Amino acid sequence: MKDLKLKKERYLIAVSGGPDSMALLNMVREKGLYIEVAHVNYHKRDTAARDEEIVRSYCETYSISFHRKDVYPKEVKGNFQAYARKARYRYFRNLCRRYRLDGVLTAHQQDDLLETYVMQKERKLGVEWYGLKDDTQIEGVRVLRPLLQYTKKELLDYCEENRIPYGIDESNLEDGYARNRIRHSSIEKMTEKKREDLLREIENRNRRKLKEQERISEYPKEASYTVKQFMRLPYLRAYIRTMYLHVSDLHLEEMIRQLCESDHCVFENEGSYLVKEYGRIEVFRLKDPEYEYHFTDLKQMKGKRYTHFRLGQKGSSMEGVTLSEEDFPITVRNVREGDSMKMRYGTKKVNRFFIDEKIPLKQRLTWPVLCDKNRNVILVPGIGCDRMHYSEKHNIFMIKLEYYGGPCDDK
Repeated sequence: MKDLKLKKERYLIAVSGGPDSMALLNMVREKGLYIEVAHVNYHKRDTAARDEEIVRSYCETYSISFHRKDVYPKEVKGNFQAYARKARYRYFRNLCRRYRLDGVLTAHQQDDLLETYVMQKERKLGVEWYGLKDDTQIEGVRVLRPLLQYTKKELLDYCEENRIPYGIDESNLEDGYARNRIRHSSIEKMTEKKREDLLREIENRNRRKLKEQERISEYPKEASYTVKQFMRLPYLRAYIRTMYLHVSDLHLEEMIRQLCESDHCVFENEGSYLVKEYGRIEVFRLKDPEYEYHFTDLKQMKGKRYTHFRLGQKGSSMEGVTLSEEDFPITVRNVREGDSMKMRYGTKKVNRFFIDEKIPLKQRLTWPVLCDKNRNVILVPGIGCDRMHYSEKHNIFMIKLEYYGGPCDDK
């Protein structure tokens, strides 16, 4: 058998009781590395208890620390597979932290790698890596896959030759899941040459992806482009995928079409923004743009400075307001959809002001407004105050600060 490429560290091994994970457990134990074992029982099969007992018995024989977790299908709403994956890796992460382990070893092997790649090609979605990485992070825990060089048959033969007990998951014999279908109809029927060709294809695509990622890492985190400049960026599609990883190829092409042809469009994903407005394409990040602060009196407001605004006794007439005791408690927050203010010449939508003044979206999202106790907007810096609070002797000023990224904490 090939040698496992593992450093002398402390590992948690995820062991289901199947031939792949039992082979991994035995190989790592024979290398003399420090190991602990984690088993997750999903209670989806009548043989689940049998598999748990196989793992537990092996650990008792060799005095290996054994940890187990129960996950019951009836307690899960939505996609069970997605829930189970998140639950087990969080469990592994907690065990690694509690027992000071360097990472978790999983028994993914070469057939799993090929299945994953074929699924990626079928779905035509963006991916961070083709196939499976041998060293990665999942749910905050380091995950190593030392068996990617072995085929499933080699691991099964290893268990038989070394008389290592294992259980067979009957659900893997059915075609109910896409992965099982691909395994039975494609991977298991591959010739040795076809397998080698596919592995070479994966290696070449990952080599190109690394080159793309290296080039893209040089791009600024926030940038403004003309449409022509943006469309000429090297590795444009890969660059967009860094922000919108799992969109389909079709959706990606539609995004690019809109960025080329429309006057205005906004794409947002987990705080990453790709925006076309006023003839330019803007790329920026905003983490938690919404904020809200409360004040009980005028004295509490004066001299305060926050991420997106400051309050004081000096400013322009468009930043000032005259507050009375009846206005409190006062709220200062970012502008929200539908906000409007009663002006001397009628009610004006705050968003209308932004449009008239061509204010970029990255400023609009965090623009501060001041509201009275009834949650009415009575001051927007840059517009001024509402008609009920206008005077020539303002007693508080709110100045918007030019800040577009990061958390909204007090400075």
